[in-house]
Amino acid sequence: MTLVRLALLSLLCLAKPAIAEMPILTGSLGQDVTTKAPEAYLRYIGSPYLWKLQPVFGLSLASNGSGWVGAGSALTWRPGPMRAFVRVSSMAGLYRRGGGTDLGGPIQFRTAVDLGIQRPSGLEFGLGADHRSNAHIYRHNPGLNTAYLFASFLLK
Repeated sequence: MTLVRLALLSLLCLAKPAIAEMPILTGSLGQDVTTKAPEAYLRYIGSPYLWKLQPVFGLSLASNGSGWVGAGSALTWRPGPMRAFVRVSSMAGLYRRGGGTDLGGPIQFRTAVDLGIQRPSGLEFGLGADHRSNAHIYRHNPGLNTAYLFASFLLK
């Protein structure tokens, strides 16, 4: 699975974005695929800082009392003049179990893929999926998968 993630990220790094990326604030509502717990997720995605990589900071809270906060990088690819895009992100962070899934420990990595459309106003919306796991730094590593709908707003 790690090789697939690295291959996807490598391919997206080779592509040139059709338009310049601006800082955005993304809000999403999703659901843990296993426990069916609803989750609210907020992300800040900044302007590219190094070879098209964008800084990303995230915070999520689920209805079962679990939470996650982290930081990492994102990459947005927009094929041609279309307003469609694919965004991948990878973050390291801290997980609070609450009444949620035991992921083995507090250090967790979150990898996501978003598919969306950008309106002429700059508003983006779409759907995404992410996976959280500890990359086997703890013995117990069941992972956690979330599917979500999102909307992003330009920060000018």
